[in-house]
Amino acid sequence: MPKKTQWETIRRRIKEILEVLRRINPLTRERVVLSLQFIRKSWKSIAILLPTFLVLYYVVGSWATHNIDKSLIDNVSRPEKGLAVADSAAGLITREVDNHMWTPNLPFVFPGYVLDNMPQYQLGIIRSLKSTVQVLARCYDSPDLNKAAELLSYPGNIWLLSKTENLALAPSSGAQYRKARKALLRFNDKPQMPKIAQNKILPALLENIAKNLGSITIDIEKQVREYSSDWTDGLADNVFYYNQGRLYGFYVILKALAEDFQPQILAAGQYENWTSLNKMLENGFMLNPLIIRNGRPDGTFAPNHLLVLGWYTAKAELQLNKIINALAQQEENNAH
Repeated sequence: MPKKTQWETIRRRIKEILEVLRRINPLTRERVVLSLQFIRKSWKSIAILLPTFLVLYYVVGSWATHNIDKSLIDNVSRPEKGLAVADSAAGLITREVDNHMWTPNLPFVFPGYVLDNMPQYQLGIIRSLKSTVQVLARCYDSPDLNKAAELLSYPGNIWLLSKTENLALAPSSGAQYRKARKALLRFNDKPQMPKIAQNKILPALLENIAKNLGSITIDIEKQVREYSSDWTDGLADNVFYYNQGRLYGFYVILKALAEDFQPQILAAGQYENWTSLNKMLENGFMLNPLIIRNGRPDGTFAPNHLLVLGWYTAKAELQLNKIINALAQQEENNAH
């Protein structure tokens, strides 16, 4: 219960507020009175129009904001300096944060706040970029790569207030990802000094992608095992679009790696497997059912879109492991 001194402070603040209201000039006071009278007389109309406006605002606004971009890539141009993979990662950040609205951190005042699938897709893309840049930072001696990896690890749902630090002011997710983009471009502007042998960089990146594809199949298998017997699975669409975003991010990365390490890939005779790998990823992230269902695997009427996504992911992982093994065999042959 408030102490006596606290009650005195509260009463003093109330008196101050009343004094301010008393000093309001007559014109302002008249406008306030008229507004209150209008609300009192028109409350029925307001009770109808306000919800209608809010529904239209969120429905139309979210429809205009919604953009799950699955643009296919034919060719990747290697930059004049640096790596295509760093340049492509920077371009993907620009696309999702600036060209499209970054939706995972939107507060309720934005119509995109009600979106569910697009935020998950965007978070999945950033997850794939973070994972790749972390490996690049272990392969190259670059403070810029270390900084980019740190910034891409920033939570994607921060707007202005931290959700873990008592709502303290915090940099937005979009601002941090833009800084990561600048760090990647700075890396490309400087000579790259590898920490490991040049021929080990591609295998390290591919092994990381294979590990991530394996984690996607595990996530999907867990969701199917635990919730496919339920009448509905409200989280199935989150799992579906988040992992589609991860597949799309790795699709873009692999397109860039094919440009950066083309001689190494061709020397191992892996052009066809690489093409097949990209096609499996494409088939996975291009799935576009109207409603995501997580039906029983042996069910008759309800499909299971998660299992289809998992199947394409597993096929891509199989192709990727073939490439990794072929590269290792090529290095062994070169050593002899």
